Amino acid sequence: MNLIHDIDVEESISKGIEYLVNKQHEDGSVTLADDTTWDVWETVNAILAVHKADKNKNEFIEKAISFLLNAQRTDYSFYVSSKYKKNDYCLETSPTCVLALNIAKKKVNQNVQFILNKQKKDGSWEIGIPDMKKHRFWPSITGHVLRTLLYLDVSSYQISKGITFLLEKQIADGSWGSSWIYYDTPYYPIHVILQSLNQYGMKDSKNYKKSISFIKKNQKIDGSWCMDTTDKPRPSKSLRTSLALNSLLISPDESNLRLIEKGIKWLALEQESDGHWDGGFFVNWPGKKEDIYATSMAIISLKKYVQYKKQ
Repeated sequence: MNLIHDIDVEESISKGIEYLVNKQHEDGSVTLADDTTWDVWETVNAILAVHKADKNKNEFIEKAISFLLNAQRTDYSFYVSSKYKKNDYCLETSPTCVLALNIAKKKVNQNVQFILNKQKKDGSWEIGIPDMKKHRFWPSITGHVLRTLLYLDVSSYQISKGITFLLEKQIADGSWGSSWIYYDTPYYPIHVILQSLNQYGMKDSKNYKKSISFIKKNQKIDGSWCMDTTDKPRPSKSLRTSLALNSLLISPDESNLRLIEKGIKWLALEQESDGHWDGGFFVNWPGKKEDIYATSMAIISLKKYVQYKKQ
């Protein structure tokens, strides 16, 4: 049992996993019953969360992987949805799916080659979604790609080019900015970029430390991160807080433990009775709920904390 201020963190994780398992459909996808808008994106993040927290959920993972394989495009890319037009692909969803396929011991060489072929001369990757007119080169895209390439130990000069691009895009406050298209929070790009920098051996760099300082100084008194968004259809504080905690727990420092535990306690207490965390809404799609993604990110944050405390 892992207790923090009378909160059973492992029980919260188990309830979150049970919620995701209960949201799996016959085809293997994991979405809310009335919203299959982003069935691929939500399913792959659910896979990563469940695998992180409980590797014995084989039936759930295998069924979800089967769904991903059926949703794979003929060019070995993925779109956010299993329903797509000819030129639809997503370079945040694609590398995330490659991570999941690799976990399931599926061949990903052609998927990786598709991704490598899409790098731009400046080292960045473009989102790929034709309908997205703004922020097509948002840093989180390159962050997602590099996280996967580095996890797979891909040897390529393109990785160093991508890292250079990200370092050049970091802004003065230590973040990479916030975009309403990308979950309306700076912690969305931060959580994948810091994973990439850590895997690249840069956790002691000034860029990494500057980003950690940005996260620390923006924690609220109650332990959460970001503004209260109940007055607007935006992603929830739970989702934003999970992303911030994910970032701090990539390479946790004992000096940050107090604020991490304050955030973990806040997050655990925000869990709903059925095991999910309210994800709020996606800004550009006012009716699009983010409960699956928020729950997946919360599970990963809580599990990272448990693993850190057991070290």
